[in-house]
Amino acid sequence: MAIFLSEADIKSLVTIEDAIDAVSEVFKISGAGEVINPPRQQIDIPGGGYLRLTSAIVSPLGKIAVKVSSSMVFASESGRTLILVDSKTGRVDAIIEVFHLGALRTAAASGVGTKLLAREDADSIGIFGTGRQAKTQLAAVAAVRPIKNILAIGRDQGRLDIFCKEMTDKLGIPVSAAKSPEELYACSVLVTATTSADPVLFGEHLKPGTHINAMGANRLERRELDDAALEACSVITVDNKVQAQKESAVLLRAVENGSRSWEDVLELGDIMADPAKGRASSDAITVYNSHGVAMEDVALAKKAFELARDQGIGLEVPFTID
Repeated sequence: MAIFLSEADIKSLVTIEDAIDAVSEVFKISGAGEVINPPRQQIDIPGGGYLRLTSAIVSPLGKIAVKVSSSMVFASESGRTLILVDSKTGRVDAIIEVFHLGALRTAAASGVGTKLLAREDADSIGIFGTGRQAKTQLAAVAAVRPIKNILAIGRDQGRLDIFCKEMTDKLGIPVSAAKSPEELYACSVLVTATTSADPVLFGEHLKPGTHINAMGANRLERRELDDAALEACSVITVDNKVQAQKESAVLLRAVENGSRSWEDVLELGDIMADPAKGRASSDAITVYNSHGVAMEDVALAKKAFELARDQGIGLEVPFTID
């Protein structure tokens, strides 16, 4: 008997700490070479929008996941569904609405990247963007570092003010509106959570010791970091290099102009397997360029399924077996 988990179920079940633990485990498994995670397929929808298909097999977790997501022509929270399958029996464990789960898993990966790469004494965050993903990004970084204050910048002042108040109340940490983007560069951890086609973070302003989580530019038409920002980084990481080779405009530009090669790019799983590949000094500038991949969905869906099963949450869905 499978269960159906709604958006409301996920919000009541899974904390950001749960998400970070689950995603950390799957990066460790990935670093050991035990994950099958093909790049996602994207199909354009006539009239606008796209359909995305992602899947992964994580045998040590005993789970397979297939996710179907859509955008643009549908309502913002529709068309995002994951099927979690037992890898030994082939039975469907759960059908999950994953709009909120997707934000959690993306943030959790940034939490892992921050835990692996940011200075231990990192105590401030500067964030570009005030959307849904920005909220979970702040929660994830604050869960792994002793954050004392946060500065935010956004295009709409009214929305920025609301964001700052909401996140101050939620995190119990002062979140203030920056007067200019340049103010953010004094922070220990910088987060870009935008859909910008042009860079919002510039290398000329970066301070020694900064860690960057760049998570908004997961399509070729988006680029949050300028070339100088990437050149300043001594450690460059992604969640999945094959996916980055298809979607990371900033990395593809760097490889094309010869300032970087793909051999310079590590997966977070590589650092889980060999921590010596991470931050080498307190002055090093590091970056995690996020794309969001299906193995993270597997880990978090498994966590949600187990929590739901233990707490008796979810709608039972019968499947007929021949």
